[in-house]
Amino acid sequence: MSGSEIIDYAVLIPLLPFLAFPVILFLGRIFNGTPTWVKNVKEGGIIALTVMGASLILALSLIREHMNKVGAADVFTWFESSWWNSETGAITTKAFGFGIYIDHLTVMLLFVAAFLCFLINIFSIGYMNTDPINDNRNHRFYAEFVLFCSGMLGMVLADSFLWLFIFWELMGLCSYLLIGFYYERPSAAYAAKKAFLTTRVGDVFLVIGLVILWNLFEPYAGTQGALSYAVVFDPENIAKVDSGALQLALGMMFIGAVGKSAQFPLHVWLPDAMEGPTPVSALIHAATMVNAGLYIVARMFPFFSHADMGALSTLAIIIAIIGGITAVMAALIAFVQMDLKKVLAYSTMSQLAYIFTGLGSALWLANNGYDDLAAFAMGASLFHLFNHAMAKGMLFMASGSVIHEMHHAHHEVAHHGHDDDHHDDHHEDHHDDHFDAQSMENMGGLASRMPITATAMFVGSMSIIGIPLIGGFWSKEGIIASAWKVALKEPIFLLPAMLILIGAGMTGFYMSRMWFMTFAGKPKTEVAEHVHEQTPWIPIPLVVLTFMTMAAIIFAGMHAGKWLGDFESGHYTSFVDGIGYEMGHVFMNPDPFLLVLTYVAIGLSLVLGPSFAMALYGGSLDKGQKAKPWMQWAIDLSAKINKGSSFDNSAWANSSLANSLHKRLHFDDIYDAAMMKIVVGFANLSAIFDSRFIDGVIKTIESTSQQASRRLRALTTGSARDYIMMTTLGTLVIFMLLWGVA
Repeated sequence: MSGSEIIDYAVLIPLLPFLAFPVILFLGRIFNGTPTWVKNVKEGGIIALTVMGASLILALSLIREHMNKVGAADVFTWFESSWWNSETGAITTKAFGFGIYIDHLTVMLLFVAAFLCFLINIFSIGYMNTDPINDNRNHRFYAEFVLFCSGMLGMVLADSFLWLFIFWELMGLCSYLLIGFYYERPSAAYAAKKAFLTTRVGDVFLVIGLVILWNLFEPYAGTQGALSYAVVFDPENIAKVDSGALQLALGMMFIGAVGKSAQFPLHVWLPDAMEGPTPVSALIHAATMVNAGLYIVARMFPFFSHADMGALSTLAIIIAIIGGITAVMAALIAFVQMDLKKVLAYSTMSQLAYIFTGLGSALWLANNGYDDLAAFAMGASLFHLFNHAMAKGMLFMASGSVIHEMHHAHHEVAHHGHDDDHHDDHHEDHHDDHFDAQSMENMGGLASRMPITATAMFVGSMSIIGIPLIGGFWSKEGIIASAWKVALKEPIFLLPAMLILIGAGMTGFYMSRMWFMTFAGKPKTEVAEHVHEQTPWIPIPLVVLTFMTMAAIIFAGMHAGKWLGDFESGHYTSFVDGIGYEMGHVFMNPDPFLLVLTYVAIGLSLVLGPSFAMALYGGSLDKGQKAKPWMQWAIDLSAKINKGSSFDNSAWANSSLANSLHKRLHFDDIYDAAMMKIVVGFANLSAIFDSRFIDGVIKTIESTSQQASRRLRALTTGSARDYIMMTTLGTLVIFMLLWGVA
């Protein structure tokens, strides 16, 4: 396949997993439970892995060919519609089909989605197929999994907002199915419905925005679709449309992004999405679902670049403020979470909020003529999306590894028993059928027992915190700097700029708290004492993503952020020159304000937040237990700080704020009340309408037809004489009518 042909075959990237969906379901129904299907095919996991591997190879080929240029291709045309315009006398033709569009934004998201879906597939084979609660139904999981991946890949590659929306809704359906995978649990069924309904609220506004956008650009569409990128991103077309109406359309679309990416106030669904299996959590939080909202906002960049000066600034400010509020709110709630996956869920919300603030900064700068600064802010935001996806995918899979082995250890302790010396100073937690394998209160001391998982979570946590030279540091600092650059020009931007700066210290605390509670100190339960890394397949993606996160310094040195900020052109710099520039720019910035800002952010995230976490939750391992050298120093330091600290947090733990945070700031109560009053109320009205109107009409028709049939039956005497008389009479009537007409 030559390079020029690759884009023509790009449709296979989402198509292959889409076609695998019915295949896995069909084969699963036929062979479910058979030894070959379970052991060799992994209940459809190997089929899914094959197609996701093929999609990844095709994606990498496409990326290689279109790394530094914009590409587009028409894949197929559904139909063409023509009609005659009575006013002009011209015949208008419209073509409706699917095409591929690729630029720097597509390249980055395509790699993230394809790469992480492939790794999550590997992880799923280890997680799902060795968990007894998933017995003989994993084919449904893998079928829904590949369909979900197909939706994300198709959304990224689509060449119009119409197709973006179609794949967007496909992901929404799959998220409902996957979150509610354990549908027999009331909590899982509730979480699935909650996610579906909450995101649908945003989708309603997204549809409204797309309709307004179609109405604005339809006069300039020609033979193309009015929502095609070729039409809506044309600078001449953007200059012709009304700026106020355009801002309204983009604002409606942004609300859809808020719902999909779980930002305030449509954030309530994401923590409950943990009810799905851990691979689902990793898929939704890192690879697909939440990034879709960010993608649609980033896709708005050309509108802001070419619209009237300052015409769209209000929307950019709103995007940044929503991001800032969500960053701090989610971080606060993460402070008190004990569920390992829920800490990561709120971390996801907070880090996505950073990206929204960065995108808001980029859009404001673009709409006000600061092109270079806008490109920098956009690049930093997209680079943070990449770094966050790699780190968060690794963190969720690592948390799944911990939970998976905790389940196995609990099963071992509960059913096989142990020597008496294991029972002297622990609860009989193995007799508790309600043992919570996800609670950090039941963990501790796992750094020596799960070295691969502990390393992955250590590196991933440092990336999210923004520890210098690792992962997210390079991009997070760029976002903070961009927000403050805008704040110096637009005072209202001080709010989101200050919020994300405070959020840096908060991130350092809750991520450090999570790691120390899980891996440092002594085991808090007997189950934790018997945890070991023993499940195959699971460590593979953890090792790969650990190296990907560490490699962020290479990407930073090659000016990946600068490259991502320019959608149409750009090239990589040599690493030696690039890393020298980046190191100087970060640590020796010629701008005194930005230099101080950088060190303040580093101090908050590297020193203040982790120090508090060490003081409260640090501790040494059991005697004779050692972690790997790259982690042991952190554990030893935490033990010293914890031992020397006299900090008492009992007042905070019992405060009204802490109680409110435990209750998620009561947003879930508001959601439940709204659902009860709105959704349930609407359902009751529908029931009344159905019973009184629909049923009434149907019953009236039924009774009328019954009466008519009874009367007709009375006329059917069975006598030939009567039938002849009626036929004669009917003929006479028809003759008289015809005679009268004549």
